[in-house]
Amino acid sequence: MTFTAPRPGILPCQAIDTLIAAGAVTSDTPFDADQVQPASLDLRLSDRGWRVRASFLPGERTVETRIQDVVMHTIDLAGGAVLEKGCVYIVKLQERLSLPPGVVARANPKSSTGR
Repeated sequence: MTFTAPRPGILPCQAIDTLIAAGAVTSDTPFDADQVQPASLDLRLSDRGWRVRASFLPGERTVETRIQDVVMHTIDLAGGAVLEKGCVYIVKLQERLSLPPGVVARANPKSSTGR
């Protein structure tokens, strides 16, 4: 299955479903039934995270490589966790993107932005 980007703008849920069916969006676990929203995809945390000294830009390196320079400790999220207010965390997501040409994505850390 191939995906042709519709006109510029935010993708509707039908286009997101097509990207999933085409393998452009994959996940470590099956997608939840309510994960695809009218104009977005809810991203889920994996079972691994890191508390880091400060936020950073990876530059020419990958985020995973750059984390090693600033990591304080690794966090196992498999059973849930309480994160401290005012601290910086990086958490691996379950979803992966391999978007076709002409399609870009943006992640937003605040679930309430669209409300």
